[in-house]
Amino acid sequence: MKTIYSILYVNLNTTLNERVSIGVLVSNGSKNYFKFSSDKLSAFKGILNSERYGLVKSYLKSIDKEIVSDNIVDSNKLFIKRDFKNDWINESYLVYLSRYSNNIIQFSEPKTIDVDLNDNTFKRIFEKYIFKFSNDTNVEPEFNVHSIVKKQLFPKIQEKVNIEKTLTSDDFENLFAPIDIDFIGVNGIPVAGQTIDFEKSHYYLENDVTRFVSLTKAIELEGDSRGKYFVLGREPQKRVNKNHLLWEHIRDTEFLEFVDISEVGIIEDYIQKNNVRPFFD
Repeated sequence: MKTIYSILYVNLNTTLNERVSIGVLVSNGSKNYFKFSSDKLSAFKGILNSERYGLVKSYLKSIDKEIVSDNIVDSNKLFIKRDFKNDWINESYLVYLSRYSNNIIQFSEPKTIDVDLNDNTFKRIFEKYIFKFSNDTNVEPEFNVHSIVKKQLFPKIQEKVNIEKTLTSDDFENLFAPIDIDFIGVNGIPVAGQTIDFEKSHYYLENDVTRFVSLTKAIELEGDSRGKYFVLGREPQKRVNKNHLLWEHIRDTEFLEFVDISEVGIIEDYIQKNNVRPFFD
């Protein structure tokens, strides 16, 4: 049975045709193998901007999920106008992909090799064209600010405030869109906090900040009083310029108090010392 393979490259500079191999897809028509190098992917963090790095990682993980986990993903995110089932893994379609550039991942034109496809031959192909083979999963551990706050802070304050509550205009008349808030309480003045990921795409980051600020205004219009509002997160990389400027603005403003996720004890102490109680019964 004929075995074909296609190498996946990350495009660094399309004008100069600079690219680096990141993964390989191998198929004999009945069995499909795919793997990308997590070590190489991690190295791209220092080369690509955060948004482009996120696109590359999502692209590779989507293919991995489709082939390795046998789960169906949204074809529009990967290949245009194609029903994304395993029948896309064939020589003619891989030729098409090799000529189609999305400026994220580039497939090489498929080549034929005369081998029986099994775990050992796939490992040899991977090590020849990509990197040293590792049995570690391709799923890269995510640094998730929300998970850290949920684990380190929520158990210590959950009896003093409302945790992970969805707020709507039924709660505050001047709140025009629903928002999921990390915690909210009261001690004569409203006390609320929201975890924000400053590493995400700037568009979505701005949206998160704007919605939280809108919530604080809606709360204050309701009670005609200033509140205490915490933003939890961590400083983004300075090369993500617009995100870092927004982080600096929040850090320096008197209206919001920024708390690094390594110092969530500051919030716990405030809630305990000021006898904060849940905002909603």
